[in-house]
Amino acid sequence: MNDSALKSFCTWARTELIKGVEAQMVRYGITEPAPAPVGSETVSGLPLSPAEIEQRDELLRMQAEVGHEALRDRAAYTWFNRIVAIRFMDARGWLPSRMRMLSRADGSHGSEAVENALDVEIATADTDRIAELKMAGLDEPLWRYLFVAQCEELADCLPGVFERVGGAMELLLPQGLMMSDGVVGKLNVVLTDEDWREGVTVLGWMYQYYNADVKDEFFKSKRKAAAADIAPATQLFTPEWIVRYMVENSLGRLWMLNNPGSSLRERMKYYIEPDAEHEDFIRISSPEEITLCDPACGSGHILVYAFELLFHMYEERGYREREIPELILTKNLAGMEIDSRAAQIAELALAMCAREHDRRFFRRGVRADVTVLSSIPLGEDELPGNKKLAEELSHLGEIGSLLNPTDAEIEKLKAAAADCAGDLFAAATKDKLESAVAICEKLSRRFTCTVANPPYMGSSSFNPFMSKWVKKNYPDTKSDLCTCFIERIIDFASAKGTVSLVTSDTCMYLSSFERMRNTLVDKHTLIALIDTRGSNAHPDVFDANTGWVIQSNHIPGYKGAYFKLNQKIGEKDAALKEAIQNPTCGWFYRRNADAFKQIPSTPIAYWASDAMLEAFGGHSIRDEAFAGIGMRTGDNARFLRLWHEVGLSDMVIGCCSAEEQINSGARWVPYNKGGNFRRWYGNNDYVVNWFNNGEEIKANTKAVYPELGDDLGWKISNERFYFKPGLTWTGVTSGLFNCRLYRQGFIFDSGANGLFSTKELGVSYLSALLNSSVAASAFSFLNPTLNFGAGTVNNMPVIRPSASDYSIVEDLAHRCFDASEADYNSFETSWDFGHNPLV
Repeated sequence: MNDSALKSFCTWARTELIKGVEAQMVRYGITEPAPAPVGSETVSGLPLSPAEIEQRDELLRMQAEVGHEALRDRAAYTWFNRIVAIRFMDARGWLPSRMRMLSRADGSHGSEAVENALDVEIATADTDRIAELKMAGLDEPLWRYLFVAQCEELADCLPGVFERVGGAMELLLPQGLMMSDGVVGKLNVVLTDEDWREGVTVLGWMYQYYNADVKDEFFKSKRKAAAADIAPATQLFTPEWIVRYMVENSLGRLWMLNNPGSSLRERMKYYIEPDAEHEDFIRISSPEEITLCDPACGSGHILVYAFELLFHMYEERGYREREIPELILTKNLAGMEIDSRAAQIAELALAMCAREHDRRFFRRGVRADVTVLSSIPLGEDELPGNKKLAEELSHLGEIGSLLNPTDAEIEKLKAAAADCAGDLFAAATKDKLESAVAICEKLSRRFTCTVANPPYMGSSSFNPFMSKWVKKNYPDTKSDLCTCFIERIIDFASAKGTVSLVTSDTCMYLSSFERMRNTLVDKHTLIALIDTRGSNAHPDVFDANTGWVIQSNHIPGYKGAYFKLNQKIGEKDAALKEAIQNPTCGWFYRRNADAFKQIPSTPIAYWASDAMLEAFGGHSIRDEAFAGIGMRTGDNARFLRLWHEVGLSDMVIGCCSAEEQINSGARWVPYNKGGNFRRWYGNNDYVVNWFNNGEEIKANTKAVYPELGDDLGWKISNERFYFKPGLTWTGVTSGLFNCRLYRQGFIFDSGANGLFSTKELGVSYLSALLNSSVAASAFSFLNPTLNFGAGTVNNMPVIRPSASDYSIVEDLAHRCFDASEADYNSFETSWDFGHNPLV
């Protein structure tokens, strides 16, 4: 399968289908405004049959309800889903008619059903009408008739996938789909029978690619996410190896712990052997006792692989092949999704998995448990006394399975629905309340395994409702939807249940997620983790992902398995398999998560050595020095200059205090503002207008921020350290941390920070520590981002040396400083430049 060709086709097909549907809407007068009223027998000279009049009236009603574009787009994706589903069954020979609808018997473009129309057996088709069209040689109308009839028949077999289309939507079936340059014609070029037979994952990829342009448009717009934006903007089809890692180490793990001798182990290439000494798990005697949910199932990739593993579990226990699919779909698997289109694909994929093992599956009336979490608009008067829940249900299509209803709330819904019984005028409210009860009961279930690739959306994209709701309900994980799901997915787990999900990696170390990490370590158990930053694990995420496997209860002493795949080790999936087979590979670690609590903010620093962890139990920079931000001038263009832009007579270097600077009468003093990577000395580029102790800057700050009064510390921070010798560093850097010593006479910026010794250890010793490889290692888990704030530096552990060691380190630091200063001053950009060393 050519992925790029498939993506190009799907994005093209979306545009083409929308144009085709729009043409049908114009043809039948389903526009805004409509050229003819409801009930019209002709539209712009086109006579309508009684059936077409009824269909048009229904479409006009739908247009008034959801809007023209929404109706058009719904029709387009409806036909896309139907075409894809039928072509998949074409290739497998699974259509009830036993005739290929979208291809010939040899897989080439054409329609076997049209060519052999008189032999087609479709229960909902009129054989006389088929014969009439065939004898007249009207291939296009014949194909349209057969295609719609086949969809109608499949609606009986797969009602969750094939909604009844013989009604209104039939009018909006585009023309020319079977032409060689039409949607079906090009589909048959992009995907051959062999591609379709590789498995159902092609359905998921096609769904994601179909929405690719919509997703790109949303992120380019930088607007807040409306309800309609969330699904296409957050859909990601999970790579196969990550799916297998998550499912094998949750569902597969549960089976192996209960059945250590199972042959399933040979099928699971990403399965991690347990910590046998500390395991504590759910005991099961039959595969029928297992439940697995994907609460953000998308097009069902995770559920499909779970189906495969469950099938082998049943098979191992001696169940008959044809009875297994129904058991899996009715007892084991559940999915939830806010996007009805994705849910249809998920249900289709599971139905195809079932049909693979049961040729009579389409006749059994069995449906996969895939729930669409659509908004249920409830007014406060329809749910008296529970405004909060009414509002949440009205926005269910946005918050989805993050909603965690309580038993008390479900009982209130049931009571409200019961109060509507017998009231004819409250029938619509009763229906909504009963739907809400059914949805909330599904959301309140607990599962032995929960697995998800949740939606990724940062809080900056939240609309006002989402922003307020997430902050209130998920205060510890509110920065992104995917991190909210870490908290929610654990709530889906039964006692000792296992959850697995893939999220952004920032929650491993950012201070804003500290409470979340403490909860994970204290109340739950980290079973396994893959760290894939920079691995392109997701094609649509900034290469920063973490795959978690968590057990809902806390197991003291448990040593989880951690895989550092964020380095140059080749293909990440191959590296993971290698580490599982060879734990001494260099990127596999075993660690008790309790050890993370030794480090400030509890980062998931699984690769920290025992010696490093022990060091964090002692002194830190904050015990020896002060580190903090400096000044924000409020107007750099006005108050800052490069040193060579001012007269040397109006600039003073080396003042030891504000009083000395005032007495000098100079306007400009040296200003540390970060700069490029440089250690020990340098980047002395700027000067700041600090005339008369910063008179102008302070006056401007008071004018802009009158609420500060005389306390300007929020903008002109840590003024007591101005002019003192210390350390500075570049606050934002894509490289290693780098700090520089500077002599007295400087003021420092908020983007550069400053560090000043307050105890026995001098800044030279501390600079040697902070510029060392040891510090680089510690920084890699204290804060492996682009930002090195004072808080991060304050947490750096410090070993208080003996007098002799201190002297050695101080001497080395001074030598490094002298060498760096000499190098810096050899260039004319330094104010201490004397002469070029080559001259």
